[in-house]
Amino acid sequence: MEVCMANTTDSFASRALHLQRFVRRRLVAGLLGHRGEAATAAPPPQARRIGEDALVVDVDALLLKPSSPSAVFSPYFLVAVEAGGYARGLALLALYPALRALPRGARVRAMAMVAFCGLRRDEAARIGRAVLPKHFFREAADVHALEAVGALPKEVKVAAVTRSFPTVMMDAFLTEYVGFDVVVGAEVKGGARYLTGVMEGGELDTERLGLALKRTEKKKKDSLDYPRPMVFHDGRLAFTPTPAAALAMYIYLPFAVVLAVIRIAIYVLLPWRLSSVVAGLTGVRVRVIGPTPAAEDGDAKPRGGRLYACNHRTLLDPVGMACALRRPVAAVTYSLSRLSEVLSPIPLRRLTRGREEDRRRMSSMLARGDVVVCPEGTTCREPYLLRFSPLFAELSPEVTPVAVDARTAVFYATSTSPVAKSFDSVYFLMNPRPEYVVQFLEPVNTESGKSSIEVANEVQGALASALGFEGTALTRKDKYLLLAGNEGVVKTK
Repeated sequence: MEVCMANTTDSFASRALHLQRFVRRRLVAGLLGHRGEAATAAPPPQARRIGEDALVVDVDALLLKPSSPSAVFSPYFLVAVEAGGYARGLALLALYPALRALPRGARVRAMAMVAFCGLRRDEAARIGRAVLPKHFFREAADVHALEAVGALPKEVKVAAVTRSFPTVMMDAFLTEYVGFDVVVGAEVKGGARYLTGVMEGGELDTERLGLALKRTEKKKKDSLDYPRPMVFHDGRLAFTPTPAAALAMYIYLPFAVVLAVIRIAIYVLLPWRLSSVVAGLTGVRVRVIGPTPAAEDGDAKPRGGRLYACNHRTLLDPVGMACALRRPVAAVTYSLSRLSEVLSPIPLRRLTRGREEDRRRMSSMLARGDVVVCPEGTTCREPYLLRFSPLFAELSPEVTPVAVDARTAVFYATSTSPVAKSFDSVYFLMNPRPEYVVQFLEPVNTESGKSSIEVANEVQGALASALGFEGTALTRKDKYLLLAGNEGVVKTK
């Protein structure tokens, strides 16, 4: 997936480094069957050697929890919903009780037929690359063994074998994130553009595995650390869709739409001081950490309004800030859809990605009042900050960093699809109890002699420290190339 991806599971973040290294040493020794301290332990049943420098791993044993019979259902349901829509997901859910009566192999083929039949081949590949890796990392039965695969010596080739999923669902996750060299399993048949949903192949033998490994060039792992961090991922569902959870979502969905409409009406029609209180009665929460900047009168701000720079979690970041301030602020943003512009309760101005024109537009808005800008240029769901564009540091003598975090339980409020992006704000408000956490930090002086790039890095560092996030040099282009296969630039009139 990207360029630099990241595991986002809480277990990865909390695990102490020395314990991680110890587990890796033990598992690597067991996988390779080295002599020495760990040689007394037999290689785990999910791995076997082929020759001197090749290893075959049964990834079903690593990813699927034996205690969860429905573990195979969730990835197919994600494909059905994210690529085929809610109606296809509902069809798979309705058929699942009957499918459970089938033998495992027939059940897998039937779920693949429902999930993939009629899908575009490139869309199925996008789901495997942009949506499923997050799920597999979060739900893996043996995360330690996945780490051990990435820690194997670089001269050892590793093949992943799966009988539960076609390779289109597994290839990107296992090769780009975990460190496998090749994935061997069934294929979903179809034409050049569309899939039929029929799974074929999957019969595994030593000769086929050997050929697959010979045809694969060994990845250069010298500069990569596996598992690779998952900075970016896509998709709408923010929960693990077990059959029970999926059923609950479909029951809740009509109420979610009504709830979102009511909340939008509250923010658009009511005064700011009243709208936050009324929206809170519907479950929306805006939590403010620390003091908020006081409003300034016209005489106190001879050079215009206050400039706020915040990290970018969803399109509603400026609205969350305005709720925290109890007064409207103007916002500048990229790729603004017409629907978002109509529904916005605060003034919005579209940027062009042309430096001089954007400078002119932002300066014009700042001369009239407070303005909030998101220097990352795109949203990031995970605890990472993308590279900050330095233009904002050239517009005002000081900038106030604002740390924001959006929390949802059912639906993610971001998307890379141009059509789906129009509904990002609606999806945020469709959650039962959406929450924004806002923290205003100490202003940063932009006229201290530092360059605009140094000021941008200082603001990024302050926000990362306040949020407990990690700063990166990744950009909007990196995100869209990874998730959508384009640079994220949409031509607008």
